[in-house]
Amino acid sequence: MQTSTAITTFYDVQYGYVCNETNHLTGVLRLRDLLLAKRATPISALMIREPHSMRDTATLDEVIAFFDGHHFIGVPVVDDAGRLRGVVQRAAVDGARHDRHDRNFLKTQGIIGGEEIRTMPLLLRSRRRLAWLSINIVLNVMAASVIAVFQDTLSAVIALAVFLPIISDMSGCSGNQAVAVSLRELSLGLVRAEELFRVWRKEIAVGLLNGLALGFLVGCVAMLWKGNPNLGLVVGLALFLNTMVAVSIGGIVPLVLKRFNVDPAIASGPILTTVTDMCGFLFVLGIASLMLKQLTGIS
Repeated sequence: MQTSTAITTFYDVQYGYVCNETNHLTGVLRLRDLLLAKRATPISALMIREPHSMRDTATLDEVIAFFDGHHFIGVPVVDDAGRLRGVVQRAAVDGARHDRHDRNFLKTQGIIGGEEIRTMPLLLRSRRRLAWLSINIVLNVMAASVIAVFQDTLSAVIALAVFLPIISDMSGCSGNQAVAVSLRELSLGLVRAEELFRVWRKEIAVGLLNGLALGFLVGCVAMLWKGNPNLGLVVGLALFLNTMVAVSIGGIVPLVLKRFNVDPAIASGPILTTVTDMCGFLFVLGIASLMLKQLTGIS
């Protein structure tokens, strides 16, 4: 029996991985046990038999899940035949997890793939960005078409035009917060793609509280600006409703996309932006149309 020692760097706990003559992993030896043992004690009496190990074909998600469930500094890696191939340290896995989270965050901010650098060929950089900007043009036209449907209402109450971008932007910010949390939980393995209802229930609770607060504040601004409580009611109610829509979409769309093997970091943003814009315009102008007499004072 031979000992293959994999010593973690700096002052981490140190382990020796015990292998037989064919390099098959047979146990784990804690070096502190070795130091305190009598000189004549055989290694087989000190080592932990049938140790935990990871296959050399394991994915990052599988390794992350392993370390989330075990308080180990490192884990030995074996091949299909059980031969020791190396050691994966927790610090390295944590670093890879953080790097992936950073890349996902860059994608949500419109940095395609999170890997563009300015030394790349000009046409390549342009093509990668235009691919998603072109899609956004179509989606924004769809959102703007909602305004065209209610152009008579908008003409009658022109003050609504001031609040359309405010409601759209504030709702989008709430949705982006939900997207960021879902992406983080997916990357950390804290949520599965199937847990749609649980995620939605958590997000709608936050959206209810934040929507009430934001709707009240914006409604007060609208009322004080024009001295019309009905305008404040329309704007505040629209922002409240759209905030709940935004956090719902932001929370569950990344999970849905992940379930269908679509990169949620790339696709969540355009979907969220378009739907929140359309719903925001629809809520503002639709409610205003129902209350047009109260807003204009014309019977």
